[in-house]
Amino acid sequence: LLSLTGQTLVVPSQPLVVPVGSEVTLPCQLESVKNIKDLVVDWGRPDLKPRYIHIRRDALDLLIDQNSLYLGRTRLSERGLAYGDLSLTLSRVRLSDAGTYHCFIPQMNTRAEVTLHVVSVSPVSVSLTKDHSGSPVLRCESRGWFPEPELVWLDSEGTVLTGARTETQRGVNEETFSVSSRLSVEQIPGNSFTCRVRHQETRQSRENQIRITGEKRHASHYSLACSSCSVAWTLFVLGLILAAVAGAFVLWKYKTQSKYLLFIITL
Repeated sequence: LLSLTGQTLVVPSQPLVVPVGSEVTLPCQLESVKNIKDLVVDWGRPDLKPRYIHIRRDALDLLIDQNSLYLGRTRLSERGLAYGDLSLTLSRVRLSDAGTYHCFIPQMNTRAEVTLHVVSVSPVSVSLTKDHSGSPVLRCESRGWFPEPELVWLDSEGTVLTGARTETQRGVNEETFSVSSRLSVEQIPGNSFTCRVRHQETRQSRENQIRITGEKRHASHYSLACSSCSVAWTLFVLGLILAAVAGAFVLWKYKTQSKYLLFIITL
């Protein structure tokens, strides 16, 4: 029989942070290398009913009592078990997967905990509007964040701007958050601004930068410049060039054929 007396399980000291939809491995292994393929391995979450996430006994996965939230999403490594590694891989991570997991081998008197934090981030969109006086107002929106995010505006120097009106709301499914903000800006062409949405604890963030272009003669001359605009403009110019080349080729072909027909008629 395999002696596990005095063995301890090694797990991360800090919570794991992963995005929704990803695959994550919850690390848990014996301090020393031992083959545990034929032993009972138990993963669970005490806050769930049933608490069982993944159970292995007699070299087989026994998932009859597995919590239905994890159906088809957990697995152990055969190779890892041969070296005392009972880490659990969890696929298609959901927000509901966040929590504290227990890994243990019943033959041992100790167990270990692995904490999982799940975050959701989304793209940030910006637009240019005007207030009642015609002055430019920047609007920033982003939906589908978890946990609740923070939104900040930055100028071209990276300085945080104040005076924005920001709102945060729960999404339709009551799981994620939506955030929006409006910021009045100075009417100076060339000014650039960044809207950044972030999680303070996990440091996950998304941002979008915009720039006011045009002349200062009238508020209607202001427009929004973005990174995607330059791409669209480049494609437009390339399209014009290709059209011009095609037109020149058709004209050359027409003239060549006309000269050839004239030559035949002359003969």
